[in-house]
Amino acid sequence: MRLSHMDIALDHWPLRQPFRFAGFTVAVLDTVTVTVARDGCVGHGEGVDPVVFDVTAEQAEAQLHSVREECLTGDALAACAALPPGPARNALDCALWDLRAKHSGQTIWQLAGLPQGPDTLAVDQSIGLASPKEMAATARASDHAVLKLKMDQDLVVERLAAVRAARPDAEIIIDANQSWPRPFLEALLPQLAPLGIAMIEQPVRRGDDDSLAGLHSAIPLFADESCHTTADLARLAPLYQGINIKLDKTGGLTEALALARAARARGLGLMVGCMAGTSLSMAPAYVIASLCRWADLDGPLLIARDRPVAMHYGRGQLHHFPAELWG
Repeated sequence: MRLSHMDIALDHWPLRQPFRFAGFTVAVLDTVTVTVARDGCVGHGEGVDPVVFDVTAEQAEAQLHSVREECLTGDALAACAALPPGPARNALDCALWDLRAKHSGQTIWQLAGLPQGPDTLAVDQSIGLASPKEMAATARASDHAVLKLKMDQDLVVERLAAVRAARPDAEIIIDANQSWPRPFLEALLPQLAPLGIAMIEQPVRRGDDDSLAGLHSAIPLFADESCHTTADLARLAPLYQGINIKLDKTGGLTEALALARAARARGLGLMVGCMAGTSLSMAPAYVIASLCRWADLDGPLLIARDRPVAMHYGRGQLHHFPAELWG
């Protein structure tokens, strides 16, 4: 596919309030937006600067500029595939999916070989690190059935107990963001059992996954920071019960679909997540969410403003993306 136009832009999205998780506090999201065109049809995609990895929005922008000429004079699909996994390839890959859908008249679901996606999806609400009282207050005010709680090594049981008391009806997921070494996790597991925790995401540091070998946890463990592409599955499958797929890790919808299918073939559970982001990031992730047990796609709820055409949230549900936005 040869493009007639390709635009690359850096954008900055202030959060409603700073968001804390293990080792990080985020106040502004940096994204790179790609706009592509062919035969009067236009496609859009977004990549989000992943603060937990060593890549910046400026580096993503530079990667995209490095393949722009090939996209305009040669094969844009091949140029995109040659980029390394990350936000740059994600932005271009999703823009090309959007363009292909509009150019062909097919839906994203048809192009992806999937049944038509649901009108709505249940999404969790992410609750950042704060005092037990503050996290409980946020949980109490939430209309989401699933709550994803950020944790580090401080006040874990106190925070969880406060949230559980505030929301006895909620399904609770823990995201440790690599902050729980195996000895800490192993000592903590018996204390978590009475709190009804549904899943623990990325307890150990990326690269230390082998430390989980032989661990018997009644609570499923999902890999996040450790799992980027299908190449990671063989190493991770014996250690985790599931994975969190993020398009800014896979490098777009193409690899995300391949990863989801390969993981399911291995019997692994699936979750789709995001690096926060606008509705333009959530739309392609919605496609992956249709294959997943959990959808952590509340990114636009964290930012002060969204795209002019945005996805709609209500009562813990995310509504299908409008065609004017993407797909």
